[in-house]
Amino acid sequence: MTTACTAPGNNPEKHCLISGASGALGSALARRCADSGTLLSLWGRDRERLEKVRGDCASRNSLADIIACDIRDHERCRALLRETFASRPVDMAILNAGVSSGIPPGGMLESAEDACRTIETDCAATINMAATLLECMQARGTGHIVFISSIAGLYPLPCSPAYSAAKAALAYYAKSLRLGLRGTPIRISIVYPGYIASPMSDRLAGPQPFRITADEAAERILDGLSAGKNCIAFPLLLALGARILHFMPMPLASFFLKGFRFTVTPDDASSQNQQAANEGEGR
Repeated sequence: MTTACTAPGNNPEKHCLISGASGALGSALARRCADSGTLLSLWGRDRERLEKVRGDCASRNSLADIIACDIRDHERCRALLRETFASRPVDMAILNAGVSSGIPPGGMLESAEDACRTIETDCAATINMAATLLECMQARGTGHIVFISSIAGLYPLPCSPAYSAAKAALAYYAKSLRLGLRGTPIRISIVYPGYIASPMSDRLAGPQPFRITADEAAERILDGLSAGKNCIAFPLLLALGARILHFMPMPLASFFLKGFRFTVTPDDASSQNQQAANEGEGR
């Protein structure tokens, strides 16, 4: 890790940690932060992709450390976070890492393994990061944690139950923190994005209304945070629709959700994908 980096004094968020920085939204957030000269700590599982993002940031005259790890390794993650903070205190952490799962093409339910992997990554591992960062930030007396939830965290999607549950739980955790930390220098923000162009979204077969690019999403998120917003949801129509569904009888809500049904092609780490590969090897 680089320990001698200094960020420009005109940037209020001097050191920003971004998890899931090797993904579409995470890398877009990193590039946009780099434009303002922010010192970055980029977390992700794929070192090669992280190196590319670091190169993009360097071309924008911003220094970045990369931390390649699986955040589901809770003990290692806590140690790395404390090491990062000891090297240079983190002013803002954007907890963006996540995976998705859902009903596969031709299937009825997501597998137990995929559901647990989604809950573990999107919720438990992210909460582990947040709690560790909060210990450090409280000792320092300042800090800002941004939780990337999802529109699916506002109302459950029947085609993606584990993802909806994980993002809803993460949002409730963040809301609880915000209430508990009210009146302190620690700031908590929650982001509820809709469909963003990414390899994750490309695995969805079905409608993706108001889909935007990762760069557009990053701009909305960082502009909202700069404006002092602690709850950012977009697109507005989907966010409003998700909230309205809570006031509808279940049969009526289910009727409206039929138009948003999709299936999710398993990713490389999916147990269903691995099972299919094993079956293919046996033929």
